[in-house]
Amino acid sequence: MPRPVPADLDALVDAVADLRARVAPLILARQERRAAGATEGERLTTPQHLTLLALADGPLSVSEVAGRTGVAVSTATRMLQSLARAGWVRRAATAADEDRRRRPVELTRAGRRVMDQAGDALRGRIRELLERLDDEGRAAIVGGMEALARALGEDDVPQAAGSIPRQAASSSARSSAVTVGASGESGDAPAGRMPSRMTPR
Repeated sequence: MPRPVPADLDALVDAVADLRARVAPLILARQERRAAGATEGERLTTPQHLTLLALADGPLSVSEVAGRTGVAVSTATRMLQSLARAGWVRRAATAADEDRRRRPVELTRAGRRVMDQAGDALRGRIRELLERLDDEGRAAIVGGMEALARALGEDDVPQAAGSIPRQAASSSARSSAVTVGASGESGDAPAGRMPSRMTPR
């Protein structure tokens, strides 16, 4: 039976902080248990997954990737460099006389496979957890997530300003969540710029 929600804001803050302290280790422990036999998709970090999802509907510039994932251009640059080294993104083909540094980035076939794999794994984990709850618990989860999204201001951000398109999310899990994996590697390009050559190492 769920605990009553404190009416006092300070008490509510304490209750949420306590829940976070209890839930976070449980999530990390589940990730550790899955790590040994994890697929490439299951090892994606949340930023990596979000970056691949942003590219699901077609090539984007680095600044567009940054806008859709909510990070600085320099951060998006490093993330894309890391994904390029893994062979999951590449520079899109453009006219020969175009500035190669401004060429958009696109998913490779391997990148789309890993993105879909991550989405399937995510949906499986969510299903496993929701199956343990009754209808009231499931409704509470959805209501809580929607309230959190509103509190974070998601509803106030226009789609064009940078959120991941709904089509992209639906192509791989319709959402993203914390997944186990290595963090993105830093690249050597100056902030806001990707190397013109992006090849896996």
